[in-house]
Amino acid sequence: MKSVALLDGGLGQEIYRRATTVTSLLWSVAVMREQPELVTDVHVDFIRAGARTLTLNTYAATPTRLAREGIGDEIEAIHRKAFEVLQRAIEITGANVDIAGCLPPLVGSYRGQPARSFDDLKAEYDTLVKLQPGADVFLIETMTNILEAKAACAAASESGKPFGVAFRLETDGNLRSGETLAQAVEAAKAFAPTAIMLNCCDPEVLSKAMPELAVLYPCTGGYANTFKTVEPMAGGALVDALEARPDISPEAYAVQVRQWLDDGARVVGGCCEITPEHIRHLADALSGDFELVRFSQLAGAVDQP
Repeated sequence: MKSVALLDGGLGQEIYRRATTVTSLLWSVAVMREQPELVTDVHVDFIRAGARTLTLNTYAATPTRLAREGIGDEIEAIHRKAFEVLQRAIEITGANVDIAGCLPPLVGSYRGQPARSFDDLKAEYDTLVKLQPGADVFLIETMTNILEAKAACAAASESGKPFGVAFRLETDGNLRSGETLAQAVEAAKAFAPTAIMLNCCDPEVLSKAMPELAVLYPCTGGYANTFKTVEPMAGGALVDALEARPDISPEAYAVQVRQWLDDGARVVGGCCEITPEHIRHLADALSGDFELVRFSQLAGAVDQP
């Protein structure tokens, strides 16, 4: 039976959606500072839905973003709290899951090529890796350019832990930087990640690209968002300005994911607006045909190039 790693869903967005009184550029990190118990509740719901790998709530907690909001001195405390609330969820459920450290875009989502050097970017990712010592694996997410992805891959690879890197594609099939998927994979594979994936794309964009990705790398995956458009946020607006598509029900999302698996994916889950109910339906729909595993269980199980 084919092993498939099942991630959680849109953690940050689910936290932010439930915290109706919080509005912030720091998104779900701002919620965690005020309502840490809500973050634990969301983790619990994703674990009970069937997710085997749970991501720390640190997507917006990069040194650059925290400094910009005037709370750079809280970075260590924020990362400790993210681990504590996830560990509490694991204790509540008694689940055997991977804790995934998060290596996100350093400035914000959906941007183009950063005006920074590789060494500068790598130093910031090194800091994030060191701040997440309790992680079993690392997930590099929503990469929109090769330079930033390479810096994150370099930092993650030096941790000695399994890691995956996920690129976001635009509707034309390229990264926002204009670089192609093939170029991105070629750059990332030099670091031998456990998986190269696509995330935070429209489901249809991901479905179109998965056959190509599966040819380019032996272990691939994907997890989509269901926003109508991300352009307001790409321009610096709050996530509050984004709207979810009403047509991506748990059943509809599972159909898309099944197609990715048929095309060769080995890692699936969800990104923004993919809820615990989506993951529960997905776990139920796949459990008879696939062995659902933790991300770390794929490491070494798939031949690397």
